Amino acid sequence: MSNADNILRVERDIQPAHFALKIESYSSLLEALNGKDERYETGNFDAGGYKWKLILYPRGNEACEGKNHVSLYLVIDERNSFSNDIQTICVNFKFFVLNQKTMKYLTIQDAKGAVKYFDKLRTEHGFAQLLSLDDFNDPSNGFLVKDCCVFGVEVLVIQPSIGSEETITMVKEIDDRTYTWSIKHFSNLNGNNQNSDTFTVGGRKWKLRLYIEGYEYEKDKYLSIFLWLEDVHERKVFAKFKLRILHHFQINTIEKAGEHLVNVL
Repeated sequence: MSNADNILRVERDIQPAHFALKIESYSSLLEALNGKDERYETGNFDAGGYKWKLILYPRGNEACEGKNHVSLYLVIDERNSFSNDIQTICVNFKFFVLNQKTMKYLTIQDAKGAVKYFDKLRTEHGFAQLLSLDDFNDPSNGFLVKDCCVFGVEVLVIQPSIGSEETITMVKEIDDRTYTWSIKHFSNLNGNNQNSDTFTVGGRKWKLRLYIEGYEYEKDKYLSIFLWLEDVHERKVFAKFKLRILHHFQINTIEKAGEHLVNVL
């Protein structure tokens, strides 16, 4: 990746979680690399169950449009990472450069949060234009102070098919969606809580719960009735419902409508 417009740069206080590269004599490193491969390769570090390393081009990776920039790449150790079962590793990563004046870290990552794919053919990803040399070498910016600088990286490995999931199914028309609970000898009921038989609507099991003396704050004030989800295979269901109490001597009934996420017992 080389286009600076695709790079997001944000400062933060917290140091990189997985690996930091501290260079205590940057000028000596430049001298040692002069005329050679022009890149420095770190040792391996662990992140997300795999082994990685950083490759730093202090003068820029000119082969990938990194001229006049510092270039930095994340590289997977293919000898210890790929097996017959795992051929591709999905990663979201961010680089860090310490501002030694403010002691904050400049984080550098793909502006769109793109996931990078590491495999045996593509073992490295990074930024050819991590920072311009003018910005990096300017002492007022705090990146290179007293010939010392610090780079870092965080690696988020996205493991396939290990996360939880939740499916939402909306059913508008339901057959047999009415349940009638007839309570005989109401005055002889014992206890405040009374449950109806279990009934099925919309492919799920429900019951009604009646609080004869009222529920919690409404105790001794009102008769309380609730719709309960009994299906142990469901964590929550969004339901629109109406609760009615029949008036035996009038045509009208007492009716309350509601819509809630109904939780399993």
